[in-house]
Amino acid sequence: MEVQLVKIEREERHVLENLFCYYVYDMSEYMKWNPAEDGTFGGYDVSKFDPYWIRDDHVPYFIKVDNQLAGFILIRRYPSDFTRYDVAQFFVLRKFKGQGVGKCVLAQVVRAFPGKWQIRILLENSGALSFWKSAVSNIVGEDYELSKAIDVDLVMYFIQFETTS
Repeated sequence: MEVQLVKIEREERHVLENLFCYYVYDMSEYMKWNPAEDGTFGGYDVSKFDPYWIRDDHVPYFIKVDNQLAGFILIRRYPSDFTRYDVAQFFVLRKFKGQGVGKCVLAQVVRAFPGKWQIRILLENSGALSFWKSAVSNIVGEDYELSKAIDVDLVMYFIQFETTS
């Protein structure tokens, strides 16, 4: 199984927006969001994607498995701490879950961007917390910090760690 990160070009943005509807649907389990009247799970302000094609400190990637679209990861510098990379959003299609794809993606990303990192996780998403603790441990062992803090208007788990080149 070959896992690749492929930078999302501006002209491919619509593909990210389409995939993001599935991400929103998955997050609705924890956020208690309802579908729109037309039955879709969109409703996300897609202008929030603009920085990924305007700013150097925001990088969007498709996740591909054996050349098949498998998800996305959006990396940015955290707004309140520009010294730290932040996994803004991360999504793997269910077909590819449980196969090591996410752990491989994290390893590739932190290799490409060594430094201080953080991952934010919804308190209600215990599966994601277990996954991220395991994925981070594969890279830095137990040398990470797990805390709770407010992010915008939500209390979330924060996993913070550092990598070197």
